[in-house]
Amino acid sequence: MTSHWRWYHSLALFLILVVMVVLDLVLPDSARLGAWLTTFGLLLAFIAVVGNGITGLWRGALIDERNKMSLSRFQLVLWTSIVLSAFLAAVLANLSKPGIDPLAVGIPQELWLLLGISTTSLVGSPLLKDNKKKRQPDPVEHAYTLNQLADQGTNPGTVGNEGLIVVNATPDMAGWSDMFKGDETGNAALLDIGQLQMFYFTLIGALAYCFALGSQLRTTLGPIDHLPALSSSFLALLGISHAGYLTNKAVPHSDTR
Repeated sequence: MTSHWRWYHSLALFLILVVMVVLDLVLPDSARLGAWLTTFGLLLAFIAVVGNGITGLWRGALIDERNKMSLSRFQLVLWTSIVLSAFLAAVLANLSKPGIDPLAVGIPQELWLLLGISTTSLVGSPLLKDNKKKRQPDPVEHAYTLNQLADQGTNPGTVGNEGLIVVNATPDMAGWSDMFKGDETGNAALLDIGQLQMFYFTLIGALAYCFALGSQLRTTLGPIDHLPALSSSFLALLGISHAGYLTNKAVPHSDTR
């Protein structure tokens, strides 16, 4: 595999880290919201540069071993960036406060549970797919799915399969629509409602938490000793959504030979 990493990738990562630290240290308390938003954006840029350096694509961090965009990767990257950027912004803001331990920023248990749920989906999804790679697809259904993909603009020659799991030949074939489609020879061209539901839950939850975090940073002028917590009801809904997502991955959606 050709390496895409160049010297300017390393330079870009170094500059992103420097700018992140300097901005959060220099900006006054009244600009904490802007400091966090900047840190959040720089963390996403850091991930994009790493993805480009490894795969040659800016969306490379979201592409999995199937050479497809992964919803579980998307939601873990999103939540990790939000939590880490908030923690870093709080720590750097506390550095200017004498007599305060800058690292004494409490992260609520709900956030740890959320990151644990997201990680479980990221790890569990490939394990469930591995079982389906050992089964051979029905050739008629497989051919029908390839025809559907061709109607959607995908070149069937660039699409392969490992057992029941449909894979792309190269990472550049990955598209954002992959996050909403099925994985198998029976549904790779169809909308997956379970994935669409988890995307909605992830996006709405992330936006709601960002608003709560922004409100705290905008109104708190003293030391920041904790990050806002997620409601237990939303965490339960998110847990149910992830459980449904993994169950949907485990259930076969294709005919076998």
